Amino acid sequence: MSRWNIQEVAYYSHDGRVRKLKFETGQLNIITGASGTGKSAVIQTIDYCFGSSSCEIPAFITDRVMAVAIKMVGGPTQAVVGRRIRTGASKTSHQMFFDFGSSCDLPERGDLLKGETTRESARAGMERLFGISDAALQAGPGEEENARISLRQATAFMYLTKNVIDSERTLLHGLDVAKSASHIIAALPYFLGAIDARTLHARFKMKGLRKGIEAEEKRKLKQQKDDDEFAAVSLALLEEANACGMPVDESAYGSLMARIDNLSALAYWSAHSPTDTFAHGSASPLSQILSEKQRMAETLLQLRRELRAAMATSQLSEEVQVGVDRQRKKLNAIQFFGGDSYLQTCPVCSSRTDEPSAKHLAITHAFKALTAERDVARKNRPILDAFTLRLQGSIDEATRTMRLLDIRAQELVAADNAARTDEERSHRASRVAGRIGFFLEHSTAQTPFDSSRLERYDEELQALDAEFGGDATDERLRTAELLISESATEIFRGLPVSEPFDETRLVFNAKKPAVTVLDTSIGRSYKLPDLGSDQNYLSVHIALLFGLHRFFAATSSPVPGVLILDQVSRPYFPEQAEHDGREENELRSEDSKSLLKYFDFMFSEVERNEGLQVIVLEHAYFTDDERYKKAVRYRWRKDGTERLIPPNWPQR
Repeated sequence: MSRWNIQEVAYYSHDGRVRKLKFETGQLNIITGASGTGKSAVIQTIDYCFGSSSCEIPAFITDRVMAVAIKMVGGPTQAVVGRRIRTGASKTSHQMFFDFGSSCDLPERGDLLKGETTRESARAGMERLFGISDAALQAGPGEEENARISLRQATAFMYLTKNVIDSERTLLHGLDVAKSASHIIAALPYFLGAIDARTLHARFKMKGLRKGIEAEEKRKLKQQKDDDEFAAVSLALLEEANACGMPVDESAYGSLMARIDNLSALAYWSAHSPTDTFAHGSASPLSQILSEKQRMAETLLQLRRELRAAMATSQLSEEVQVGVDRQRKKLNAIQFFGGDSYLQTCPVCSSRTDEPSAKHLAITHAFKALTAERDVARKNRPILDAFTLRLQGSIDEATRTMRLLDIRAQELVAADNAARTDEERSHRASRVAGRIGFFLEHSTAQTPFDSSRLERYDEELQALDAEFGGDATDERLRTAELLISESATEIFRGLPVSEPFDETRLVFNAKKPAVTVLDTSIGRSYKLPDLGSDQNYLSVHIALLFGLHRFFAATSSPVPGVLILDQVSRPYFPEQAEHDGREENELRSEDSKSLLKYFDFMFSEVERNEGLQVIVLEHAYFTDDERYKKAVRYRWRKDGTERLIPPNWPQR
């Protein structure tokens, strides 16, 4: 059967030398060697030539090598794939070489490698040779890496590296890296023949459409949330603007566009000062009234003082008049003495006398004086009364004027308070206008959600699901899982397994992927970590990988017929131990028998003639097993001089 095998691996030095490792196709090939001899780098070299994104080859080798290459054989076709190793901090180079035909040989110098190309082109060429996917699906412009079937996903079934071969967690190479794991899991149905490249491409597209629908629905929900928030905030701003006396159109409470238009107009609204402005240095009307009121108060005070003085004078005049009248009444008794004609004759004896005459004269004179004073008082009284009345009238007028001034002042104060209120409202309105402008500037565009993309995604998904989402794929996948599980169980039961798992079955689940160990006798199942022994983990991994390759051979899968194992003896040799080339002496006889069972199985497996090539990188060497020794292509002892890369090769 024709499956692609590796015939040679080459390392090219900087000075024109080459180191070639030759392998037998369709056979078990073993490289034994102590730690530090470079045998594990063979896997990393092959993976680098298979177009890995980074170079994991150890620095001791990359410092001394300018390029690496492999020669593969698949029936009558041969292919050479090479790749440069960069100098500097980054070893990874995207410069590759790809040549194929009926006869291709690895050159003796690195500068003679043919078919220089890019990493992407070299990978695409290998994929076409291996029959991976459809070239039409691989060459589409803008194709995402995870939307293609790739050679990189096939390597999961080609390597059992040191971190996988006896792992209790990682089932296949690459599943311990999240990015590559998702691609491997998605491509596994294709390599198992459950779907073709077109269906897988459609499945990837359906997955992308579902993510797109989910993203669009999130956008729709977010826009609805933004719209609700915009409506709530905009309505609150309109209410606040209305409370400030700003012009709010009734239509703004209706349609969204009318609200946005009204808010846009309000954002540029400017208030005019409701109070008058006065020339610099001029007094306001209120201050003028207050000044006039002050002057009127002083005038009123003066009038009241004058009124009090006039009233006091009038009272004094009245008192004087009363006193004078009283004195006159007393002096008026002289009339009883006959008046002037009887002033010099005694009224009693009618005799004439001079002494009474003087008194009489004095009384008469006093009476006349009092009469004159009374007359003066009577004359001035109307004047005082008139003056008092005038003062009272002036006071009444001044009081009325003061009252009018108070009314005017109160009106001006009320008007000023109203003006201040208007001014405060204007300032508040200005702040509201600023907030409206800020809100509109920082709000997302309020446009209706465009559902056309969501509808288009949904229509495409339904169309693809109708064509590629049937149950036939799941049925084919279950059939593949069953066949692989049967092969893996057969292999597992022939390998070293500790109790109670020696008679159990392996059940492979391709969707996870995972292996369940099933004990049908007691109806109990175990997950991989439950096995609890490195030997059991090793047996599970070997049984599964060889079971997969049996299925690949039977179904003509495009996975190359190469399986590379890094140290099958790992459970029996501590990883930290240093070996000197006499590893077989370090194994107990029981361990040697167990380890030889794995190699006996691998010998029998390649003898099935299904095109499977097995390469084992191993510490152990069995001197008493002729078949094992014949399969050893290279033996690099710790005390010897042979290594993967000769130490005398110059560094770059």
